[in-house]
Amino acid sequence: MSIDWILERIKTIIVEKDIWIIPILILGGILSFYPHFDYPFLFHVDEWFHIAQAKQIALGSPIDWYTGEAFIPGLEQGWHGLLAGIYLLFHPSSTQWIVLPTILHLLAIFSTYLFVSRFLDKTKGLISSFLIALLPTNITIGGPVFLIPVNLSLIIIPLALLFAFNLVKIKPVYKYAIIIILTTFLLYAHAPSAIVLLLILFFKTLFLICSKERSERTEGFHLLSVLIISVLLSLPNFFNEILTRGFASITFNFYIKLSEIFLLYGILPTIFFIIGFYFASKEKNKEIWALLLTSLFLLFNIVVFAQMGINILLPYQRTFLPLFLLMAIIGSIGFAQLFAIKEPIKKAGAIIFVILILTTGVIAIQSNMNYTYYQIIDETDNENAEWIQENTKMNAVMLCDPWKARALAPIAERTVYSVTPFGPIEKELDRVDNATAFLNNGCRNTSFLIEHNISIVYARGYNCYNPYLEELTKDIYLLNLKK
Repeated sequence: MSIDWILERIKTIIVEKDIWIIPILILGGILSFYPHFDYPFLFHVDEWFHIAQAKQIALGSPIDWYTGEAFIPGLEQGWHGLLAGIYLLFHPSSTQWIVLPTILHLLAIFSTYLFVSRFLDKTKGLISSFLIALLPTNITIGGPVFLIPVNLSLIIIPLALLFAFNLVKIKPVYKYAIIIILTTFLLYAHAPSAIVLLLILFFKTLFLICSKERSERTEGFHLLSVLIISVLLSLPNFFNEILTRGFASITFNFYIKLSEIFLLYGILPTIFFIIGFYFASKEKNKEIWALLLTSLFLLFNIVVFAQMGINILLPYQRTFLPLFLLMAIIGSIGFAQLFAIKEPIKKAGAIIFVILILTTGVIAIQSNMNYTYYQIIDETDNENAEWIQENTKMNAVMLCDPWKARALAPIAERTVYSVTPFGPIEKELDRVDNATAFLNNGCRNTSFLIEHNISIVYARGYNCYNPYLEELTKDIYLLNLKK
């Protein structure tokens, strides 16, 4: 084995573009897991809500742990069913769920590369997957660090387009069946993401139906049938919501306005998205235009919210990640244009590309690693909740700090009297005030506990002076009226 052979093999590996997806996957994995290096639990209240829903499905719980009313799977039951399946298979502890967001992010990076490398080319596939690896996370739009259903859009949309754009050689009947399965699942798991996918497919369908080619018109009607079937199959998921709320079920109000898109996504990637949009708009490719028009629609949706404070059909905060996916794909076209620069030296474009892509990475990595996440519980809270789960009756109602209740309920697997709500819901806020007042007043109000059937009080951080509360272990009390 000569040194020349070794050098030639190294050169082959470096030139082979597929190999570069590995460091991109490693980067994405580190960025999505980095916040958990010194905190072993989920961060966001949304994450704990999804775990609670999933565990209740898996355990067959008839009572909602957060409300005390009959358990209803909700509009994201596809997502919760997926998590329930993972729970039944692996029984992850409260410190093990944190691995799943990283796994999902790795799948998102790889599915993006798989789609773009076939749809455009491998260079653009690597660029777009690199931009996906760098995606930001914050508590308003979500992101790869969190275990939330919007992240499915980064996996399922590229996979569905892989088949819808005829990038996989497969019989049409199988192709359409796969698209129906993926689209319908996304409608049950995260409807806003599914609407983005439906928009892309709709624009492509429209272009095909308007085509002069008979074969394309036929394909267009087939694709239209796929869209209709997917929507019809998903109606049971939304029927009750539509029945009870009517038109209000497709309108969304939010109370937090976000900074400009280019600051969230990154200034350089946004500039190259605009450049990529310009060059892509010169193409007559139907699929390219389906992506362009969908990205414009999502941008318009966000602008309308910024001006009017209301969204119809698509909740504004839940469209950022799907939009960033499209911006990464289109932006890869812009970045790739740098390779066309040949002056003043032949490889000038490649040098500029390396400088700008590294600058993009450094800025994004610094921004991601400097972001601060709030924490709901600590190890002591987790241990106490596990103790409650193992040593109290399953039908017990627990009163605890309403802020911590969002995480404690799924760990203890017990109904909580009150939990800090996701919005200004008056009934739930009243319960929060009642629970807080009870704890602040030394847990003395025994009649309050009896009235609301509360038998367990978790009072860490508070002092309890009620003679009818028996301290089972530190900070955990059982109502005992026989004393």
